[in-house]
Amino acid sequence: MATDHLTTTSGRRLFLTALDQAVRERGGMSCGIVARSGTPVLHVINAQAPHRFTEIGADFIAGAWVFTWAGTGKAIGAADAPAAAADTIAHAVGAATGIRP
Repeated sequence: MATDHLTTTSGRRLFLTALDQAVRERGGMSCGIVARSGTPVLHVINAQAPHRFTEIGADFIAGAWVFTWAGTGKAIGAADAPAAAADTIAHAVGAATGIRP
């Protein structure tokens, strides 16, 4: 029985949940997993300036899970490094370190 199709879909929510936690721990942002066209993404906003936001996907590319900018599909970083991705996302939305919503 082929299981390749399971690998490409089953990890998405798991990785986005880990990223959700890393974003919350970093501070300065609020976030939650939402569905876009049936696919889960992490919606992240700057807690001090909610008009600054982005959405992050998790995609299985070339045999590895990566976080991607949902709007463009460009890679952010490895899905097994959510803290590093949270820093990149914070920079993109202009969030200060340590500020809790």
